[in-house]
Amino acid sequence: MEVECPGCSAKFQVPQSVKTFTCPYCGLVFGERAREDHYYFPTMNNEPYAVLLNFLRRQFGIPSDIASSSSLQVRQLHYVPVYFYYLYGRMIGRCGGKGWTEAEEAVYRGVVASKVFRDILEDYPFPVRGKKFFREEIMNMGVYHSPEFSELDARNYVKNMLYKMLRDELSRECKNVSEIRVGDLKIDFRGLIHYPIYYIEYSYNRGKYTAYIDGVDGKVISAEYPIKLQTKTLQITVSLTLLMVGAFLGLSLSFTLWSPLPFIFSMIPAIGSSIPLLRRSLTKKVKTSEVKMIQEEPQPFTAYIKKFLT
Repeated sequence: MEVECPGCSAKFQVPQSVKTFTCPYCGLVFGERAREDHYYFPTMNNEPYAVLLNFLRRQFGIPSDIASSSSLQVRQLHYVPVYFYYLYGRMIGRCGGKGWTEAEEAVYRGVVASKVFRDILEDYPFPVRGKKFFREEIMNMGVYHSPEFSELDARNYVKNMLYKMLRDELSRECKNVSEIRVGDLKIDFRGLIHYPIYYIEYSYNRGKYTAYIDGVDGKVISAEYPIKLQTKTLQITVSLTLLMVGAFLGLSLSFTLWSPLPFIFSMIPAIGSSIPLLRRSLTKKVKTSEVKMIQEEPQPFTAYIKKFLT
């Protein structure tokens, strides 16, 4: 038989005997059991540590024996509570006192209800398909985390976030926007979902490194890894060479033209290119991710320099 999704109005075929439906387009669960708004995602079949090592082998500067010389120390499955919402909003404003401009947003958003994982999963692109109704035995399959705040608190958070997204889009369209009006603001709660995250801790050459793996598709959310000495030496050499070449060319042109501007303009790109290499070579651990920009954990010396500069 054919059913229509109340969320996105899509129509699709389902067996006659099925009483609960999951929309293949937007992930909304509806039907007789739709009142049960607590779900979970099943874990993948792959071993998370093997997934991590396979990812780390492709990272620049990692020791070639990372797979053979590292050992797994901790492997924990965490079920993290996430409030899921479908957000839709429309906002209009007058641009410079003349015409009207419009902003529109439609997005799925998960609000992590755990302080431990809030920063790790910030802006994480959670999937909307594949969830199942929650079963009590899930609470005994790993480290189970209960929500640390209510759905109402999460709703207020995403409401403010949606409003800010619309305001920011209006500001990008027009710098002097005024007479702002909210045309529509829809916050559709899609349920509390316990999402599986693997915490991995491994050792290599007397050092300890951590990683977080998506328990559904094996995506590496965050992972620390060592850099071999040869790579650090090469990065330092290249960064110092860039600085010396920039200084030499800048000074030569400055003396020729009797102006400090050539030196300044030549050093700006040289410093901009060398600083990332120097930072990377002075770090104890490098952090990488399939979903976030690469971050680095500085040693005390580089941490002090960063604190001094800021």
